[in-house]
Amino acid sequence: MTGVVPIFFGGVLTVNTRQHIACNVRKRTFVNTPYDKESLMRITDCHVHVFGDGINVDDVLRAMDKNGVERTLLISMDERVSLNGTRKRLLETKALFDVAPDRLDGLAFVKPTIPGMATLAEEALGEMGYTGLKMMPDHFYMTDPEIEPFLDAMNRISASILFHTGILYYYDDSSRFCQPVYLEKLLHYPNIRFAMAHMAWPWVEECLAVMGRMRAVVSEGAKQWQSYIDITPGVPPHIRKQSIKNAVEYCGVDHIMFGSDDMLPSETLDCQAFVLNDYKQIFDELDITEEQQARIFSGTADEVFPNRR
Repeated sequence: MTGVVPIFFGGVLTVNTRQHIACNVRKRTFVNTPYDKESLMRITDCHVHVFGDGINVDDVLRAMDKNGVERTLLISMDERVSLNGTRKRLLETKALFDVAPDRLDGLAFVKPTIPGMATLAEEALGEMGYTGLKMMPDHFYMTDPEIEPFLDAMNRISASILFHTGILYYYDDSSRFCQPVYLEKLLHYPNIRFAMAHMAWPWVEECLAVMGRMRAVVSEGAKQWQSYIDITPGVPPHIRKQSIKNAVEYCGVDHIMFGSDDMLPSETLDCQAFVLNDYKQIFDELDITEEQQARIFSGTADEVFPNRR
């Protein structure tokens, strides 16, 4: 997508009911705006979707260079019913990030209610070289007993998981399953680290409350603070700046990571560039230091989702 693109509040522009883009920034449209890469440090985008065929990795890398992005995490396409279908999607995305292992990594989209998914997820994080998992609660709650064997397996291998949290504009009526409070369950799986995408809008304060709850577990003897926030767009412009301010003050930058919610195929990654500019402006207005910005723009994601190859 190039040029002027329509924007919808809440983070999703639906294309054929499947594809989406989430540049719901300060205006309802955006025009191609190259990111001022000289003004910032290393950048890792933790949230870019693979949504179609015909992706040219050279184009992706050129766009990343234009935007000043060093590393991008590619989220494999979703599959709601089939284990074999999920494997196919994982192999497709693996073929992309294997082309540039120093610049691209993968998050394996998995649905834990599909029989056999725990084994496939372990394979993805092992042999396939994925750095983490992406999960979107699709008519299941993370507190459901049927999810526990999957969580046991992920806890055993110390998996890192990016969760969709907040409103959801597809998957029928799934939004209620994506409230962050249900992720409190993960305190029983202390080796799992997880990030809540989109700041869980409209449940931003609930997202912060979960962060506080997981931080409190450390004072009770847990070995690590498991939870993180992915500030990928989702929070509407009229409250985005205040929401980021609240998150920084309450959680600290060590538990906040940057993502754009751009999608492939794209020859230009214009959404990524625009979100970078928007967040840089917000960070400057909030007097977030260069060191703190470096942590948000790359340090946190690089720590939680390291290159495993």
